[in-house]
Amino acid sequence: MKRSSLALLALTLLAVAGTSISSHGQSQNQAPRPARSRAEETLDTWNAIGNKLHAMAQDFPEDKYDYKLQKDQRTFALNLLHATALDYVVIRSISGSNLGPDFGEGDNPSRDAFKTKADVVKFVQQAIADGANVIQQQGDPGLDKTIKWGSRLVHVSYLWTFAIEHSAEHYGQLVVYYRANNLVPPDSRR
Repeated sequence: MKRSSLALLALTLLAVAGTSISSHGQSQNQAPRPARSRAEETLDTWNAIGNKLHAMAQDFPEDKYDYKLQKDQRTFALNLLHATALDYVVIRSISGSNLGPDFGEGDNPSRDAFKTKADVVKFVQQAIADGANVIQQQGDPGLDKTIKWGSRLVHVSYLWTFAIEHSAEHYGQLVVYYRANNLVPPDSRR
């Protein structure tokens, strides 16, 4: 390479680097936007994982709803039903009401109660909406309340985090079911 070409390349790189450093410095000097309320942040996270599960419930082929990788695992549908039922256990504990449909005791509803894909999709969608309504109604003060959970008292914020994390675990399991069937999960199609 000729000296003039090297000099031109060096000047170009310095100009690009200078522009990048300059714009980075400007964003650091700007004041950050104020934090949203804790309830708004909790609601966003609740809706984010809920909407992923709802999209899967709608998208996965109904003829594969009873698919499972191994004999002692939950089926695709039973994973959704379990995650949603646990959400309702949490929602009911926090709200002090009996929101949602009757699916029996515990957090493992039978497929007999949710026979079709449409039944499962509706159950998942309803839980997302019911949870979101409770978060919005109770706001930040609701997150600071304590309630009995098992043998101890916990903050409501802990229970929302627990439910969100539990749903995310099942989301990961359902991604595996998609991949095992040579399907691409809705969230991966973006």
